[in-house]
Amino acid sequence: MGSKENRTHKARLWQVGVLAALLLFAGVIATQGTSSVQAQEQRFALNSVAATTASIPLREQPASDGPVITNLPVNARSIVMGGPFNDNWYWLEYNGTRGYTQGRFLVVVDDKYTPVPVTTPGGTVVPATATPDTSIPSSPGTYNDLWIGEMATGGNVRVGPGLDQRILKGWWAGRRLLLYQAVNDSKGDVWYRVSDPPEAPMYVHSSLVRKVALVKYEGARYKGRWININISQQVVTAYEDGVPVKVTLASTGTGKNLTELGVWKIYYRLPKQDMKGGSLASEDYYFLKDVPYPQYFHTSGEGLHGTYWHDDFGRPHSHGCVNLSTPMSEWFYGWAKIGTVVYVHN
Repeated sequence: MGSKENRTHKARLWQVGVLAALLLFAGVIATQGTSSVQAQEQRFALNSVAATTASIPLREQPASDGPVITNLPVNARSIVMGGPFNDNWYWLEYNGTRGYTQGRFLVVVDDKYTPVPVTTPGGTVVPATATPDTSIPSSPGTYNDLWIGEMATGGNVRVGPGLDQRILKGWWAGRRLLLYQAVNDSKGDVWYRVSDPPEAPMYVHSSLVRKVALVKYEGARYKGRWININISQQVVTAYEDGVPVKVTLASTGTGKNLTELGVWKIYYRLPKQDMKGGSLASEDYYFLKDVPYPQYFHTSGEGLHGTYWHDDFGRPHSHGCVNLSTPMSEWFYGWAKIGTVVYVHN
């Protein structure tokens, strides 16, 4: 091959190499651009549950200058009703209130969800007396002298009694609690156990809690197994004759959808079911996928069931049903049966 042809051949090879490099570089840039766009355009499925990663406002319109309806605390759970709108805004339902907030402050609640740790205001826990609160049961499984309490200020919920225990989530001021047991940690501080099996262990420092009222009991009103739903206290109790065997907070009907008072019986139940109701015109439409352990006791469609879309038990929130935590709803499903009496009263 002559020198001229050799130079021409090398030039062509160089041009091909440069072109290949440019194409490869363009492909990398395009891939990075696509990934960036995909990250920015994260979508929340309709009727999925989203949690906040910061304390943010819920607004009347999908805009930063829209009027504020309420503030969502960190780790607040809402149902996604629509979106995205404008600059990644989503329409949410939070404990019965609907409004808009930005998607960048939301994460999907799934089996990989981890709540954001919440620090106690002031950075430290106010010291409590080392003397156990004798008005609260000191042994597990005692349901005769339970208190309803509420968070006096926002603070952490931990997996055990002690500041060295892992933070499970944060609760806001006013969140209702059942004080199942008072225990001392290794330093002598008093903590309240605020969950009951089969719920995961949850403890709150006693300095963060104020007492509201003693749980009211009904005695041996009916024979055998029966369920008592106290609307005024938002408490559900399972009885065997006159003995309470399980007590938990609930969320009953609110607004125009109050839970029907009276004596009923469970007539239909199943492990899970999709639920929908309301209307788009009146802005109370809802569709909930795989609601766990529904047990119907009223022909209008009211029943007990598990709840994954809010964590505000002890306050009315539902369209008439009796919302329980999912572990508690599973317990009641295993304990009750078709024909179990359900007594609903104020």
